[in-house]
Amino acid sequence: MLSKLIGYEFKSTRRIFLPAFGVLILLSLANSIFIALPESALDHVSAPFGVLMTVYVFAMFAVCVLAFAYMINRFYKNLLGDEGYLMFTLPARPSQLIWAKCITSTIWMVVTIILCCISLFLLLTPALIAGSFDSDIAFSDFWQMVQYIFSELLREYGANLFLVPLELIVIGIAGIINFCMHIYACLSLGSLANKHRLGFAFLAYLGFGVAQEILLVVCSWIFDLTGLNLDFNLTLNTAAQMHIALLGWLLFTIVCIAVNFVITNYILSRHLNLQ
Repeated sequence: MLSKLIGYEFKSTRRIFLPAFGVLILLSLANSIFIALPESALDHVSAPFGVLMTVYVFAMFAVCVLAFAYMINRFYKNLLGDEGYLMFTLPARPSQLIWAKCITSTIWMVVTIILCCISLFLLLTPALIAGSFDSDIAFSDFWQMVQYIFSELLREYGANLFLVPLELIVIGIAGIINFCMHIYACLSLGSLANKHRLGFAFLAYLGFGVAQEILLVVCSWIFDLTGLNLDFNLTLNTAAQMHIALLGWLLFTIVCIAVNFVITNYILSRHLNLQ
């Protein structure tokens, strides 16, 4: 049932995201054409180029906002609004509904980040080959520089050169999942109020933020009090310290995901208020 719910979410949202992504890529290509023009020709089209670049910046901002707005709107409208009467009649558990929203939102956010990076690469590609009339030579010099930097990093860090970025990617994805679940938990807590639900959800968001900061301070105080101050310099090298720190960060994020999910699932299962 979870896969069907995820498929339904993608079917309902791809008609919004795909055109937005297409416009962003087209704008980056159009701006890259202007950037590739010689300076003498660019002076004659500086005004259209400035307008197009401004539109591109706003388009990238709009795409990022779209991913964030979708996450909030789909959850609030489908599960906490009038559509909730229909959604909760489906043969699916509240947990499946929550994860369907979360997984879909996470994927769209990841795709948005990747597409923004691709659009920036397309935009800046002409600048990488600027200053040379022979593009083949320019690209050759660029890739030789990339290969040199990569070989030096590989010699210095070895397997950590691949492991640390992989760990950061996993932590990043976990962070996006936690962000979605955190918003869902706040919206669910806000739904317990009969009026001003979004206002109470915002207060819950602030409350969670304060509680998290207090928890981090308490954990730091406990480590200092017990002597476990995470100072591994005497026994572990820099790479080992980095892996331990990243693992701790990942475990903390997973705990936060679990807490936010439990809160959301409990409210939707036991205290759902659609009025």
